Amino acid sequence: MLEDATEFAFKSRVGLLFLDECVNRGVALGPKALELHGSLMARRRETDRVVVKLARKLDEVAKGDWVLFKSIKPFASTPNDTDWFPFEARRHQELVDHLCAPNGGFKWMETAPRQTTLIEEGGTGLTDTTKKGGVYYIDCYVAPSTDYFIYLDPRRMRNFTETIDIEGYKIPILQPHAEMTAMMFHTVFPEKSFTIEAYYLVKRYLDLMEERGTLDAFVDMCRDQKVEYACAVNLVLTRGIDLAQFGQTDPRITRILAKLGHADLVVQGFDPAGAFPYELPAKVFWWAFLSKQRDRTSFLSTLKQFAHMLNPIFFADVLRIVYRRTIRGGVYEQN
Repeated sequence: MLEDATEFAFKSRVGLLFLDECVNRGVALGPKALELHGSLMARRRETDRVVVKLARKLDEVAKGDWVLFKSIKPFASTPNDTDWFPFEARRHQELVDHLCAPNGGFKWMETAPRQTTLIEEGGTGLTDTTKKGGVYYIDCYVAPSTDYFIYLDPRRMRNFTETIDIEGYKIPILQPHAEMTAMMFHTVFPEKSFTIEAYYLVKRYLDLMEERGTLDAFVDMCRDQKVEYACAVNLVLTRGIDLAQFGQTDPRITRILAKLGHADLVVQGFDPAGAFPYELPAKVFWWAFLSKQRDRTSFLSTLKQFAHMLNPIFFADVLRIVYRRTIRGGVYEQN
């Protein structure tokens, strides 16, 4: 059973958290679990090395003008690729070129509409477009987006950063209430899935925001970025798990939902004691997208998306993505 739980935890993105807790509590792990724990710890250390290398290179020419997001968790976590964006979109190409310079330490892998993926030179020969294993993949965003659709305006995030110490170097990350808006929207659109990791992230960030007195600031940021609905969906799912698994509700969630204007929101068909990752309904997926159109930056990016879809090749590619997300099904699992 412990081996099965270990596999489930890994696929639900909480493998390292689960195994760390087992070790801390003196739970006897089997050989496969011990091997996985060791490999995840090594993966964490190697990712930290890559993150510090990235930060040092960016700080050479843009200190204070960029930030990581969706990459550093507030608990032990299995790392995936590293995501960052500049506060000024016009600097994106300049900074990518700096990283890919002869002494930059990073190499170009592929370019998407609003991001460029690089690999750290140590991943040469070990990486491919599936991004399996994380560690060496760097997603350099023009702005937090999926295709041409921008879901967070980076300029409005400039004053909501802090630093975290990794290997003795200060790394810029978003403050908890800002990071939570990015994580929550991304969970609904484009990922369309809710994981056990997402549950723990919501609970931990609520703790951090309560400690700092920024629960109301989180509500304000949701309104400013027009992500109230997507964030409310995450909170409703978290509340359902709290009630089913622990027989209680979190008063902070109740209060925030009321302030977001979604006190009565229900996600139809969600079973908090069922299978995870949970695939969100297509209606929730598309409503998050539509509600974001109230934001001027996102609306203009959507128009650009439609303009590019006039190209038959790009149109067919978008249709494949829509089919995969809303009809065929399938949710993200850790790899």
